[in-house]
Amino acid sequence: MVNTDAQAIVAQQREIQAEAAAGRGRYKDMAPSVMGELRGHQTLVLQLLDGKERSTELPQEQQMELFNSLEAISAIINKAEDERMICRRERTVGSRMATNVCRTVGERRSAQEEARDAMTDRGVMCTTCGPQSGWRGN
Repeated sequence: MVNTDAQAIVAQQREIQAEAAAGRGRYKDMAPSVMGELRGHQTLVLQLLDGKERSTELPQEQQMELFNSLEAISAIINKAEDERMICRRERTVGSRMATNVCRTVGERRSAQEEARDAMTDRGVMCTTCGPQSGWRGN
């Protein structure tokens, strides 16, 4: 169940900020670049929720931004980048309707690798490709 209580989310982020600023616990050995990324996501979360009672008061695109930033914060803290969920609005080919598509970083990487492998296999298997076939490769 997704927490929609904006003030609870803000309080949690303030706790994380305090612990990170003190350099305690899991934040003790965090690289400065990772700490900067964490702060950037937290800044966005706090800006989005400023003056809100519930996250559902935000427009759908901002709800997705909020979700993605909270997932990024969780992945940074738990050192679980491959398990971080990313949601995007995507249109299916042949449709005007956009839908929310959520996949983990690991799932997205696997899909990219499979697509790259499929394209490589296609190039290797194409023995009749050449100028006379109309194929224009690099």
